[in-house]
Amino acid sequence: MDIKFKSYDGYELSGTILKANNEKAALVFVHGITSSKDELGFHSDYAKFLSEHGITTLRFDYRFHGGKNEGSPKLENLSLCGILNDIDAAFTALKNNVDSNTKAFFIVGTSFGGGLSAYWVDSTNKKEIRKVILNAPVISYENDVLERNQLLENGLLSGKAQKQLKNKGFVKSSDIHFGRGLINELKYINGIDALQNLGSRVVIFHGDNDEDVPLTSSQKYKSNETQLEIIPKVGHGFGVEDDEDLDFPETKAIHKGIYKKALEIIEASL
Repeated sequence: MDIKFKSYDGYELSGTILKANNEKAALVFVHGITSSKDELGFHSDYAKFLSEHGITTLRFDYRFHGGKNEGSPKLENLSLCGILNDIDAAFTALKNNVDSNTKAFFIVGTSFGGGLSAYWVDSTNKKEIRKVILNAPVISYENDVLERNQLLENGLLSGKAQKQLKNKGFVKSSDIHFGRGLINELKYINGIDALQNLGSRVVIFHGDNDEDVPLTSSQKYKSNETQLEIIPKVGHGFGVEDDEDLDFPETKAIHKGIYKKALEIIEASL
């Protein structure tokens, strides 16, 4: 079922609810940057699998993503707080579409949506979220957007990046255009404290060949109680070598393994 709902500032969002028979829990998916609610099939297949096991899901496109914006790198107006408000609105939309006796909720955040999912659960004190399941998550946004691309110098935006921001209104990082608003959020909004505060509620799946968001990030920022599931020989989307569209049978088999493990974790917390 396709739904539309509005975020805090009135931005209209769209998503897909997949209702489970004999519903026992519900879950919201948060995708990565320049991606969409289906995450090249990773999220849509995930949702189908969960629905067959009593988990109702909502996957949605956060602002400036999906539809006509699919894959666009021009994200000058994107902000981390905007995405956080979209997650909050999506969670409300999910709760409005579940059975009245459903009290157990979960969130799956992938890549750029990962650290923000944890930050949202922690900062809003969402006790009803039993587990925060993160897939190859960006945890430090300052590192991901600036530091890894040599755009940070002595704790400040580099001279080159400052000049580009002044002249063009954005900083180009990993071929994505980031505006001044988001740049000024990077120092303060991240998943670092959230991972420590949420402890054993956090589960991370990460490929050991991930070049987009290195495994070392999850290893560095996880808490002592975080469950870290390392997936061997796969990259950022848990795909095998050369599978950029995540549609090789070998990739699909790896994805299915992740779904099954996540379901075990979900069911154990009910």
